[in-house]
Amino acid sequence: MGKKFWVALLIAAALIGSVVAVGAIEKNNVMTTEKDISAAADGGALYEQVYEKLCSRGHWLCDLMTYTDKVKDIDTSSVERIFEQAQGCGIIARFSEQDMEAPLDRRFVAQTTVRALGYKHRSVGYLADVASLDSDMDTMAYYGYFLPDINYMVYPDREVKAEEYSELLTQLSRYRMLRGKTILSFGDSIMFGSGNNGEGIADMIAEKYGMTAVDYSVPGASVGYRAGRGHIPDQPTLAFTDKIKPDIILLNGGTNDMNTVTLGNMRNGFDLSQTSESDFTGGLEKAFWRIQQNWKDVPVVYIRVHNMDLGDDAKERLFGERALEVAAKWNAVSIDLYTDTDLNTELPDICNRYTCLKDDSNYLSDSIHPTALGYAKFYLPQISQAVADQFQSATDTKTATA
Repeated sequence: MGKKFWVALLIAAALIGSVVAVGAIEKNNVMTTEKDISAAADGGALYEQVYEKLCSRGHWLCDLMTYTDKVKDIDTSSVERIFEQAQGCGIIARFSEQDMEAPLDRRFVAQTTVRALGYKHRSVGYLADVASLDSDMDTMAYYGYFLPDINYMVYPDREVKAEEYSELLTQLSRYRMLRGKTILSFGDSIMFGSGNNGEGIADMIAEKYGMTAVDYSVPGASVGYRAGRGHIPDQPTLAFTDKIKPDIILLNGGTNDMNTVTLGNMRNGFDLSQTSESDFTGGLEKAFWRIQQNWKDVPVVYIRVHNMDLGDDAKERLFGERALEVAAKWNAVSIDLYTDTDLNTELPDICNRYTCLKDDSNYLSDSIHPTALGYAKFYLPQISQAVADQFQSATDTKTATA
């Protein structure tokens, strides 16, 4: 057979493999828009590399440079050129022939992702198979990329498989969509991040996706008015006075209301200028009303928090269901972590693993406030998906009406 035949055969095989890869990616909602698919193709990540398999180091570096816009017009003529460009833009410090030929493992993904996205080094706590110097793996766990299993293992040397690679591309696509946006949050200690040194939900999402977080939440704040305590319906007024211009808003509340204020009833209509904020329902409706008055076209995501060990399950369900009802009335997106996750801190093993220690410690968890790992595993996936969906929906609407 002639040389041209074998070259043609190689290219055909590569293109077939690329189509299969793209199909698998679309099935897993990796590429969220045609624009993302086109960008990856233009960068040579899926279509121009006849010498690479999907989960290789060269392929990963192409995708990483494409989604983060580190390199324009990536040269994919050889694996070495790809590595040289990654080195030139600071994603890798140095490389050898052995580095180019090694399998794509989690440690390499962690090292390059942390550099490419500029993450500050973070920790979710003890990880059995991560040395203290391997802070990149710890940081990836903090942002929910490689979560530790029941044995506190993240397996740095494990090769990245196709399904995991697809999820990584989902996160990079989301980073491209959300970076530069402003996320504004209101709520109580769960939103604030009291179990994570004041790094709360909005902070973690913003850092992961290159956004700016502005957080007005206050530990101990309630929705219904309580003298001498933080009041969540006042937080939107403060933010508006400070001239905050958000692209999306997060809101939670209710944990500090269940045993302190009455539930109240749903209000009629949408003019709440004279509505009392003394009960839970009135206070929550007032919070939504003020948000809508101040930022009419900004999407709002309400977060119903996880199942806690608060002593009265019936009341916890009652207040939580009412919150979802109020959110629906005000056309907000609801994330129901009480129902849709396994974070139930009435279970001792779950409580001790995912919530912070009590102030008086004795090595007992407080059953309320998530740790970094609790947020990463249970909060970030659903909330960041909802945030991304709002921007994707706005993009789709704009495209349809153009």
